[in-house]
Amino acid sequence: MESNQPESDARMTRGLVIFEQKGKKIAENPDGSFSVPSQSNPELTYEVRLLGSKYACTCPDFEQREIEFCKHIHAVKFWIANQTFLQEQAKPKVFAEDSIQCDKCGSIRVIKYGIRASKQTYLCKDCNHKFVPSLIKKSKFTPELVSLTLDLYFSGMSLRKIARVVSSHTDQHLGATTIYDWIQKYIPKISQYANSLKPELSDTWHGDELFVKMRNGIHHTTRDNRKFEHIAFLWNVMDRKTRFLLASKLSPERDKFGAFQAFKEARENSHGQYPEKIFVDSHGAYKNIQHAEVKGWNPELVAKAGITKPHANNNRIERLNGTLRERVKVQRGWKSFESQIAEGQRIHYNFVKPHQALEGMTPAQRANIPIENKWSELLKLALSNKREN
Repeated sequence: MESNQPESDARMTRGLVIFEQKGKKIAENPDGSFSVPSQSNPELTYEVRLLGSKYACTCPDFEQREIEFCKHIHAVKFWIANQTFLQEQAKPKVFAEDSIQCDKCGSIRVIKYGIRASKQTYLCKDCNHKFVPSLIKKSKFTPELVSLTLDLYFSGMSLRKIARVVSSHTDQHLGATTIYDWIQKYIPKISQYANSLKPELSDTWHGDELFVKMRNGIHHTTRDNRKFEHIAFLWNVMDRKTRFLLASKLSPERDKFGAFQAFKEARENSHGQYPEKIFVDSHGAYKNIQHAEVKGWNPELVAKAGITKPHANNNRIERLNGTLRERVKVQRGWKSFESQIAEGQRIHYNFVKPHQALEGMTPAQRANIPIENKWSELLKLALSNKREN
């Protein structure tokens, strides 16, 4: 075989010229060979064939001189490389999942770009920005840390204790104010998602109220002349069978407006599953709760219900009130009626805290809501659902 390097380079150059000038006339035959037009004679073509790992050509240059690559073989190699390139260009770009967006420009034209620190990195094809996606944008704190602090707070720890524990056991340093800000920011988003889920409820509800310490709240005197300062009222509505807490609504007064708003929210969260019977105490605020904008709904209102009354037993929601009182007692007071603590407690009670009376299940599980009973899962689903919308 001839191996003269200058001549080999010259044949490669002439092969490139054939490809550039006559590339459209190079064709692959049905038997796998290639037809290459002659450079000097327009009516003449040569056949190039791949035999094993070596090429062969019918041109005199290849057959008579026994060279390894003639110009026609080089032309075929250029043609094959070009065809491969064209096929790759014709393929649609394989982008990452539709839910992944560039956190700089918002484009969905992002592709996987390796793994750094055990996390998948992505590259935006529009702005060339490399990033690691996070449900919480423009924050140095992870969703896992946020969900952990929510879990600890609604499990009973104070904001300052949570901040101290997190700072002591991780490299994350945060203050009590940051955790409270997360409660105010993320509880409404989780609540919006949780309220979109439809629980399977029974035909009986329970309603009751308790007071909580509230900055700038009212002064209240009970029937037995006990006096309380700076309080507000928390109205709770619960399904009997599942113990699913349908509403936990704050109001400044213990009046019919507060009761009505709580049951209005309960009806919305029941997704049309209205009860036939409602157990409440003797307070007159409950008299008008069934007079709602719901045609044909006129539930039986069982008033004067209590723990020791077998005909009107209200102990299930009284047990809930006991749990809430334990938490409220150690708190210095809620800051305002815009506080998300009440809603956070409701979410924790329904979706996170297992109940002995429900055989270790949460009310959400008993109501056949198929999600994991974790704050991390609720936060993930809530933020993912918001991004999709």
